[in-house]
Amino acid sequence: MDQRLARDPAAIRAMFQEVAPRYDLLNRALSLRQDVRWRRRLVAALGEAPAGPVLDLATGTGDVALAVRDRVVIGGDFSLPMLELAGRKARRFGRLVAWVAADALALPFKAASFAAVTAAFGVRNFVDLAVGFREIGRVLVPGGILAVLELHRPRRTVVAGIVRIWNRFVVTPVGRLVSHDGDAYGYLPASVDTFPDRVEMAEVLRGQGFAVLESRDLSGGVAALTVARWEGA
Repeated sequence: MDQRLARDPAAIRAMFQEVAPRYDLLNRALSLRQDVRWRRRLVAALGEAPAGPVLDLATGTGDVALAVRDRVVIGGDFSLPMLELAGRKARRFGRLVAWVAADALALPFKAASFAAVTAAFGVRNFVDLAVGFREIGRVLVPGGILAVLELHRPRRTVVAGIVRIWNRFVVTPVGRLVSHDGDAYGYLPASVDTFPDRVEMAEVLRGQGFAVLESRDLSGGVAALTVARWEGA
């Protein structure tokens, strides 16, 4: 757990390798399917982006990448088992998406390659958030859009209390029962507690050359959607 909370890349990669087979099932169950609605909001934010290709970073099993329409889409992730599942899902739906093994802090793309980058539940695992945002900026065209969907510490006391109870009595025990990695769903609430809230994350984005267009709570602050435009250093 200590290595994971330090965002050690090898530990995080190993965790996702273990949870991959049950990842979609647990996402839907533990969020009461709110994750589906949140992802729709994330994809809708691409309306702010200029024309051009989209990189879905930390794509996981590809839900966001497969929801993007009328654009060239690349799904990038550093977990090969996740990318394998994404590829199977794409074939099942008859969709063409390029799946690429990619480390978010050292992306294998040329500068100014994308009109937009999306990231759902991925930036919380970056070992260095500022470096990750700077690297995303590098691959965005000037004026390109970064849209981030992430779990954060709720800023409202009542919501925070409900989330603590849900995590203790539902997320952690159910995750341990269903997942191949018993500790992964103990890491989930702990990683949220040790991650900046949406206001603090917006400040990190501004420090790396982004203009924040939107920073909005979802479901009372359980998650948040942050949309930013790349303006350079």
